[in-house]
Amino acid sequence: MRRMRLISEAFAEIKEADPNTAITMTGFRRLVLDERIPSIMIGNKRLVSMEDVEHFFQYGDTKQEAARETGKIRPVAI
Repeated sequence: MRRMRLISEAFAEIKEADPNTAITMTGFRRLVLDERIPSIMIGNKRLVSMEDVEHFFQYGDTKQEAARETGKIRPVAI
């Protein structure tokens, strides 16, 4: 079973594991809201999986890497 936490609870676990971490609550919340760390909405609450959080901080942002691999179409400059 996955360990699902509110954003604030997930951040508290990060701070407990590493009290000197450079990540802030605002920065962590931004990662979740920008969908760089996956989350689900339950009513008005957003839950994150601690496994996904650990994966993000261990391996980085896999979504950005996938976007770089496929490339983007740029508008033609006129």
